[in-house]
Amino acid sequence: MIAKNKPDNPAAGGVAETALVMVLWILMCTRYSQTFEVGALMARFGAKQPSMPVRPSYNISAGQNAAVIAGGVFKLLKWGFIPGWAGSEIKEGVTSARAEGITARPDLRTAFYKSRCLVPADGFYEWAHTAGEKVPYRFELRDKGLFGMAGVYDEATGTYAILTCLSNALIKTVQHRMPVILDKAGEKLWVDMRASNTEELLPILRAYDSSLMHGYKVSALVNSPEIDSPDCLKPLQP
Repeated sequence: MIAKNKPDNPAAGGVAETALVMVLWILMCTRYSQTFEVGALMARFGAKQPSMPVRPSYNISAGQNAAVIAGGVFKLLKWGFIPGWAGSEIKEGVTSARAEGITARPDLRTAFYKSRCLVPADGFYEWAHTAGEKVPYRFELRDKGLFGMAGVYDEATGTYAILTCLSNALIKTVQHRMPVILDKAGEKLWVDMRASNTEELLPILRAYDSSLMHGYKVSALVNSPEIDSPDCLKPLQP
């Protein structure tokens, strides 16, 4: 079954209403890191040499510019998706959005079908709430390698969002949702813009195998988006 695209401009319903929907769907403010040099990114994702500097970062936060990959090309976009039709009504974009129901969302539906991307990373951070205190954790692949998170972007606004799903057994101990990490087959399908069958695309937006991941506490340094240092990655010492 090939899903038909529906018009995404919600003029009839009003931009303000859609802005409210976007705010309600900002489900978590995950930070992430991408600490590899550009050559490693090109090799891992089969991407072309970027036309702009792509630098490692240890603490990427909402509102910052970061590299995504679409059509084998690097794009430097702002983290916080805003649809091109939104105009000036929406000031802050969606950083993360549920994979479930994305095809019914007026703000993200077109991007799901027409402008999907990979967000390269080598780890992400989540915060546990313990006795009124927020404790940061870092999650990585066990081999500490690069992985691709499922993203969508808008070329007109130069923004992107990361899709989320229910957490796997590992991350569920800290946070009930996690970024969608794609396996290599899923990466290939996700960035193939000829693919528009929801019955093919939606099943790949699932929790990554927790046995291939590990996590650990990190220091409160990562709490500040101003701090972009290798120290953000270090395990918290007892």
